[in-house]
Amino acid sequence: MSNRDWFLVISLGILWGASFLFVEVLLDLINPFLIVYFRVSIASVILVLYLYFSKTKFKVTNKIVYNLFIMALLNNVVPFLLIAYGQQTTTGGLASILNANTSLITILLASMFISYEKLTVNRLLGVLIGLFGIIIAVGYESFLTIYDDSHGKFLILFATVSYSFAGIWAKLKLSDVPPLISATGMLTFSTVILSPFAAVYFYDDLMKLNFTIIFYSVMFALLCSVVAYFLYFKILEKTGAGNLLICTIIIPPASIILNSLILGQIISISELTGLMIITLGLIVLDGRYRKLLTINNK
Repeated sequence: MSNRDWFLVISLGILWGASFLFVEVLLDLINPFLIVYFRVSIASVILVLYLYFSKTKFKVTNKIVYNLFIMALLNNVVPFLLIAYGQQTTTGGLASILNANTSLITILLASMFISYEKLTVNRLLGVLIGLFGIIIAVGYESFLTIYDDSHGKFLILFATVSYSFAGIWAKLKLSDVPPLISATGMLTFSTVILSPFAAVYFYDDLMKLNFTIIFYSVMFALLCSVVAYFLYFKILEKTGAGNLLICTIIIPPASIILNSLILGQIISISELTGLMIITLGLIVLDGRYRKLLTINNK
């Protein structure tokens, strides 16, 4: 990749890493549901306006509408809510570490549901290493006492499973839909799904909004959804989907550094060790290390 491409990939990793920081900050101001609601609704409005003024045209069928609705549930509504509620009892740094396992779980599930996604030796080894990293990061004792203060960790792990199914759904059902249309559609449907709940159950909270809440919510949606999606599309266009795995590796350290600098959160030795093991799993999963070894041997 060129220096410019590396800049795009690293920037995307930092922005997605910052999403865990924004959740931490907003949890002190509003409840988890509204954090998610504001993120998807503000981002959807911005993207819809962009499509309108850029005069982007695309024929939308009933089938595409249905597929985007399912994608909204799997890629936005369910995982965003699980992560936001999960971060009530865990740090943003640990949340980002656990979230890094999305690629590992996707590979495992894809081998079951997509015929051409074979579970090769390096993929299987990468998944197993990553799963071991999860156990180290979360702590094996947490799996023995699920109903303690560590339940947020499991909510975040469930979010990665939802993300993984979303990736599989996108490959099977939305491969012919332009990424910008997919992003706008799923964020818009997410807003439609969540709006009735916001109006019925969180009306009083909506009436108590202040400048601080609105400011952080807008920045969260703008940076971590809108700008991040545009970077994502640019990377897909210029370097292909393979290099997006690098973003996954960048997200946890970016989140840990931001949460440490701004909120003073400290990562434990077990979490750091888990991160290193998960990163190793992602590198093995990627498989490009074998090419580098081949080149060096020559």
